[in-house]
Amino acid sequence: MQGFIAYFARRSFLARILTVMVLMVGLASLSMLKLQELPDIAFEEVEITTQYPGATAQDIELNITNQIEKELKSVQGIRKYTSQSTEGLSYISIEVDEAADITKVLRDIQQAVDRVKSLPKDITNPPVVEQRSTSSFEVLTFGVSHDGEYAELQPYARTLEKSLKGLSGVGSVTMTGFSEREFWIEVDPEKVSRYQLTFDDVINAVNSRNLSLSGGVVESWDSEQRIVTMTQIQSVEELGQLVIKVLPTGGLVRLSDIATMTDTFEKATEQAVINGQSAILFTVTNSASADIIATIDSIKALINAEQQRLGDQYRFEIGLNLADDMSDKFSIVSINGGIGLILVLLVLSLILKRQIAFWVSVSIPFCVLGVMAILPVLGMNLDSITLSALLLVIGIIVDDSVIIAESIYQEKEKGKRALEAAIDGTRKVIKPIMASLTTTALVFIPMFFIPGTMGKAVIVIPLTVIAALLFSLSECTFTLPAHLANSLKETKQKVSCRELRPDRFQTVISVYTRLLSCCLNYKKSVLLVAMLMLGISGWLATTLKLDIFPSEAAKYIEVYTEVTPGTPLEDVKAAHFQLEQAIKALSENELVSYQLTYSSPATSGLIVLSSFEQRERSAEEILVELNHQLETVDELSFVKLSIDAGGPPPGEPVEVRVLGGNQSEREEAVVLVTDWLNQQSGLNKVTNSEALKDPQLQIVPQYEWLARYNLTVSDLATTLRIAFEGETVTSTWLGDQEVEMRVLMDAQYRNIQRLSTTKIYTANGAQVPLSRLAKVEQIDVPRQIQHYNGERQVIVTAQITDQALTPTMISQTLTQALEGNIPASVKLEIGGEAESTNETMSGFVVAFPAAIIGIYFVLAVMFGSLLQPMLVMAVIPFAIVSSLMALFVHMQPLSLFALIGVLGMTGVVVNNSLVLINRINELRAEGNVVLEAIVDASTSRLRPIVLTSMTTVVGLLPLAYGIGGTDVYMGPMSLTLGYGLLFSLPVVLIVIPCLYLTFFSREMKADDIEESQQMRAESTFA
Repeated sequence: MQGFIAYFARRSFLARILTVMVLMVGLASLSMLKLQELPDIAFEEVEITTQYPGATAQDIELNITNQIEKELKSVQGIRKYTSQSTEGLSYISIEVDEAADITKVLRDIQQAVDRVKSLPKDITNPPVVEQRSTSSFEVLTFGVSHDGEYAELQPYARTLEKSLKGLSGVGSVTMTGFSEREFWIEVDPEKVSRYQLTFDDVINAVNSRNLSLSGGVVESWDSEQRIVTMTQIQSVEELGQLVIKVLPTGGLVRLSDIATMTDTFEKATEQAVINGQSAILFTVTNSASADIIATIDSIKALINAEQQRLGDQYRFEIGLNLADDMSDKFSIVSINGGIGLILVLLVLSLILKRQIAFWVSVSIPFCVLGVMAILPVLGMNLDSITLSALLLVIGIIVDDSVIIAESIYQEKEKGKRALEAAIDGTRKVIKPIMASLTTTALVFIPMFFIPGTMGKAVIVIPLTVIAALLFSLSECTFTLPAHLANSLKETKQKVSCRELRPDRFQTVISVYTRLLSCCLNYKKSVLLVAMLMLGISGWLATTLKLDIFPSEAAKYIEVYTEVTPGTPLEDVKAAHFQLEQAIKALSENELVSYQLTYSSPATSGLIVLSSFEQRERSAEEILVELNHQLETVDELSFVKLSIDAGGPPPGEPVEVRVLGGNQSEREEAVVLVTDWLNQQSGLNKVTNSEALKDPQLQIVPQYEWLARYNLTVSDLATTLRIAFEGETVTSTWLGDQEVEMRVLMDAQYRNIQRLSTTKIYTANGAQVPLSRLAKVEQIDVPRQIQHYNGERQVIVTAQITDQALTPTMISQTLTQALEGNIPASVKLEIGGEAESTNETMSGFVVAFPAAIIGIYFVLAVMFGSLLQPMLVMAVIPFAIVSSLMALFVHMQPLSLFALIGVLGMTGVVVNNSLVLINRINELRAEGNVVLEAIVDASTSRLRPIVLTSMTTVVGLLPLAYGIGGTDVYMGPMSLTLGYGLLFSLPVVLIVIPCLYLTFFSREMKADDIEESQQMRAESTFA
């Protein structure tokens, strides 16, 4: 190793070339990296989506969801699956076992879906199977509004959609509040009866008229021509001329004789509003690995160009804009990082010589840009979590460089030549540095095995940290010794007055020496006080609230409301008048935009708030005020406002799954859980997944009468569907727009009063009223039906209003309170935030002990002792408690990134005690007695220990306190890492020497005892 270090130390030009090359390649890679919100994650989750417009939730469950779930039971490698059957949609989410081959399981799932042959025949699109990923997600929403007719807005929206899809980086565009163009054929049943026709006659006539077929090729002597039959309908006027029947008298019955044709739009089921304006809402999703900021900039450029071209004809309102979030995040990192870097350079220049401070500071861009250079190689992009990992490791980078530089400087002070000092100084500390880098890597490696969605999101942290550690090791070995060997060459011309000044740090060293001597003389008292403080602080830290994603700096509030089932869509917006007024009443420095999608009976939306620094209130305080204003709104039967704190969705604050049993047993269990939650103070908005009911008219067939008329239940259901919902029988193309043709009864017959007299056609053309063939019953059925592993489930949820409560605490209390009261065949399972929190924490519970054990064995191998690694690691509990106390003092919860900060800090604090004890061992090996070795080693390592800790702390404080902007991820992590290092400093400098002396005091000889007594007298005199 010495020859290797000496080889590079002698080649300062090579060191400069390597440094410049890494910096340049890193800058070039930085310009190529895609900016993202979250890392690209291919989840072990598969989604199956099936659309069946017009079908009820019960119809979807029986005819689609159950059929697919039956086939899924034969697929190996599935951990669990859940499903939701709602009006017109079946959605199944499958979680694949992490040990299984996701590609094979995905293929088996697709084959299982393909085996389902009993799906309804009128499903136009087959089930869609796709794997979940974070590479594509919603990045921008905006609305287009217009004062004129919808018939003018709709074609413009379609044209704009095509323009958006043509932009680079745009993956998909969906429109809310957009209705497709349709030709409606509203049949008058009385006229149909008069001409002895049926609905099937009308449908067959339209289908046979709307054709486009090729008839082959006709050859002549000198040419060939193709035969094409083009009879596609181009207008409702042309549709009205369609001949349905020829009468015996020779007269023609045209479609216009029995029906009214209308060029209109499909029936609207939702209405979008953005910033108070009714609009068509565009939601843009990015393509995989697209640069989000560049993509949104191109979209905004298109919108601005359209605004200038059209003037006031159309209005554009932007809602969600992820580019603003990312720009704010990168700005926060840049500003706080710049402030921190200035503070680091200031501290370095105050304690180290000018030329040493410069080359130590170069290690930061060297390692950071080095990591940037290899991110594309690792298939990674620049996202918020990767930035957090880089921030986490900067302190470690500076630590290693300071230790190397200080060791070289001390060798130079002994009178050695610059090159010799660089080689010897690096050789003396390279062993503990390699050990410290190894222990730091061991701290982060277990993060690869954190389970669940969050485990996949944070997997970029160990990758980034280990890459930065490797660059730090190469910088300490290859370039830094050579830089310092060249800069420390002494020539008389370069010796300035400043360099001849006395070392300002000597005063600190002398004070510390007296303090350490006193503490060593009273080592047992010092250790007792330290343990007492550790116990008290640890007890206070246990009162911290666990909140994986704290909402303090959140800027999104999700809106969910319900109105009375059956409320017409045109009345839904009026019911939300007070809600919109409450949102608009928010101050300008708080509200950025809001968007709502009205539908009956459930409405959803999003409120976008300004950045945390621009407003005086937190999102939680704003939410509380909105809830208070909406308490008296009678038009809304249920209102739920929830904060989106970032990260993967954790679920509801309180979520209980009621599984198994029959319908009555599940309902009994749901009532028990609901009543218990309603009785708890600090909870509100208690509801369940089947609480929202849809009023339905259930047709009960009279089978004897059906048999007499030679009809089936299918005939009955099909006729009613065509009559009231309408049947899309065919479609035509007008330019690039597909227009469907829908056959249904005339509007005056599509009402509940006429239902019983609706005519059902028999095979011989006879008409039988529905009242003779079936009974009509009015029932209320769940709007949503859920399954868990193919078993029916009901999910009970609640919101937390008392911040002292946690989801885990409530879930545990509920399980204990209802034990024995629930029917035996029914199971209660905890989900939501409690489940995701427990899953994430279970990963940390495994990761942290594994890291500690790994650190211990590395240190045991290095020291050749089983005791000394324990002395090195004795600083860890003190540092952890210091980090948690920082959260306690700042009244912040224990979040995921705060825990990651604690984990990273564990690897950093070990480095200081490792270097100290290694130096004590070296001095003892040289023949120094224990006490003298402890004092000499502590004073010689005081500067690098203080310097490494202070540089890390001052570099993190701007981000911890949000001087340049608050970040929900990096703020808590900086706080725990910075304060853990700061308060572990006295532990390393005082407690660790006292522990060392306590365990090795038996090796002291008589001379040591005499020297100890002399030191006690000197400290007392001082």
